[in-house]
Order: sequence, then structure tokens, then C-alpha cells
Amino acid sequence: MIRLSDYDTLIFDFGGVILDIDPDLSRHQFVKMLGAEKATLLETEQLPQLYESGSISRTEFVERINRIAGSHFSEDEILAAWNAMLLNYKPQRIEWIKRLHASHRLLMLSNTNDAHFEYFHNKLIAEYGVTFYQLFDHVYLSHEMGMLKPSRKIFETVIAEQHLCPQRTLFIEDTARNAAAAKETGLQTLLIPRNGEFYEHFS
Repeated sequence: MIRLSDYDTLIFDFGGVILDIDPDLSRHQFVKMLGAEKATLLETEQLPQLYESGSISRTEFVERINRIAGSHFSEDEILAAWNAMLLNYKPQRIEWIKRLHASHRLLMLSNTNDAHFEYFHNKLIAEYGVTFYQLFDHVYLSHEMGMLKPSRKIFETVIAEQHLCPQRTLFIEDTARNAAAAKETGLQTLLIPRNGEFYEHFS
């Protein structure tokens, strides 16, 4: 069990930790739109990674998918498929984050893109009447930083900018390789199952 008094700062991953996700739902939607062979090219050409690292814009993301498709889908159609993986918040998680913010510095560090962030931020506001900038002291988004987890540099950037003591900082993540990279920088880590409940590990 994690003793919260051992930490000054908590860094939260987003997808699979705060919001339930299922990337297979987006894959299935793209297979329906493009066919299995062309849908596989999205991964082969690393379009999700390029978009989430900020290497390509939303417009370029849409254009490159249409180039692979050999037809023209609207931006709304493509983003609907892309956002299909984003599921639901759970009230207990939001309440725990609010409670933790009263006693700890809270940061969010997410591999994401502007379309996903716009979707799940608006969903948070609509359902809970709060923004990420109210829940967290700072929000770090990969597409704005120009780098992705599990790069050590993304963690080192957060540590330096926030003047963190890694031994007093807990990183909460659902992906083993991201947690391992964070650990290499000295951060303490809590690895939970995807869509698991982080607060069940707190004493």
C-alpha cells in the first residue's frame, strides 16, 4: 500500500487512470471505415505517435488517413472513430483527485493529442463542472511538449520545470514501460491495471 504522507507531489497519467479507455474500439472503427489492411497502415506509419508527439497537426492527421483510405472522409467522421476509445470518468476518481489536491501538488502527464484532449476536457467540464487546470497544478500534454512517454526526457523535463524531489514524487501509470522509464529518473511509481482504481492502493 502507498502511504501518501511519503509524497509531496503526485503525477497522474490520464488514459486508463483517470478516464477509462479501450483503444481497440478506435481500431475497430477504422477497420470498418478503411478495411483491415488500410487500417493497419495507421499503425505501420505511426500516425497516432506522430499526432501525439505534435509532429503532425490535426489537419495533417486527417489528410494522411484520407490518403491511406484513397477516399475522402470528413474530419468529424475521422475524429469520431479516433475518439471512440475514450470512455467514461468514474465519480470516485474525480472526488479522490479533488481530495488529494488539498494536501499534495498534483500534475498530469499524458500522451495525447489536441482532438482527444478537447473531447475529454469538454466531457469533464460537462459532467463535473471542473477543468483539468482546476484539478491539477500543471497539465503536461505530449503533443504540446513535442515528446512522448516512455522517453526519459519527458520525465526529466517535468522534474526540472517543477523542481521536484523524485524520491518524494509518485507517478501513477497503467503502462509498464512508461512506469519503468519514470523509475529510471528516480521517480517513485505506482503501476495499476488499465482502468483500475488508483485510490485502492492508498493507505
